[in-house]
Amino acid sequence: MKRFISSIAIMATVLSVSAQNQLFFKHMFENQTSDESIVGHGYRDDWGFYKSDDGRFILVDMAILSAVEPTAGIICCNMTFNGEGCNNEEEAKKKLESKVKPAIESLANDKSNKSAYVAATLDSSKLEIFVYTYNTNELKKEIEKSKFVGKIGKNMSISFNNDQNWEIYQQKLFPDQWNYQKIQNQRITEDLQVKGDVDSKLHIVSHLISFPLDKKADADKFAAKAKTWKYYVDEVVEEEGVVKATISKKSKTDLETITTVTMEVMNLAKEFGGEYVEWSTRVMKD
Repeated sequence: MKRFISSIAIMATVLSVSAQNQLFFKHMFENQTSDESIVGHGYRDDWGFYKSDDGRFILVDMAILSAVEPTAGIICCNMTFNGEGCNNEEEAKKKLESKVKPAIESLANDKSNKSAYVAATLDSSKLEIFVYTYNTNELKKEIEKSKFVGKIGKNMSISFNNDQNWEIYQQKLFPDQWNYQKIQNQRITEDLQVKGDVDSKLHIVSHLISFPLDKKADADKFAAKAKTWKYYVDEVVEEEGVVKATISKKSKTDLETITTVTMEVMNLAKEFGGEYVEWSTRVMKD
């Protein structure tokens, strides 16, 4: 028996180090704080874990730019611990989330040294930690006396780089659009499971694609192509300064299946110059 219990619609904005990414970060900058100090997590907790194409396991704060003003004088601190690598994804996730993150948050997210921890990466040979700061001297003192750093700091090197435009964060640490979407899919499927969803059931999954206002013809072409792939076209409308195309199709909502589906729609959207925005469905119970 099929029952609709509640409805869930989760934003899954895709990003890349391209025009899409620039628009995202522009939005982040518009929501900046006026305080020059970088304080801890006074904003939405939005840490994401993923494996990059170059083999690094990355845990990154994806919301940091909504809380920090990218002004002159901001510096990226890079701590590198050679010999502290990891090849296993499960082990890397556990290490970064349960050991590195809490230790470095307590060290860096401090008003006195005007610093904020933004990411840590692991590959097969090293651990790297990234912190943005306005006060390198105070941060360096805190690092040197940190118990956590002392435990793993025998082969540590540290560097400071001026990075007013957060290029290191955007280009080396933030997930590309594909990995960003995988992170969102993981979150959505976990939310569905908490609500009692049966992921092996077929769900009607709706996908929202955004096009520039002058690309209505491309949105219509996208919709026509989606139909040939057995998607139902819900609507193509001009709204809020963009053209929104919504398509839907039945699919299971386990992580592997929904990731395959979202990648398919993202590729189709990209073919016609559209930007994947979100997917939504209803919780399905027995």
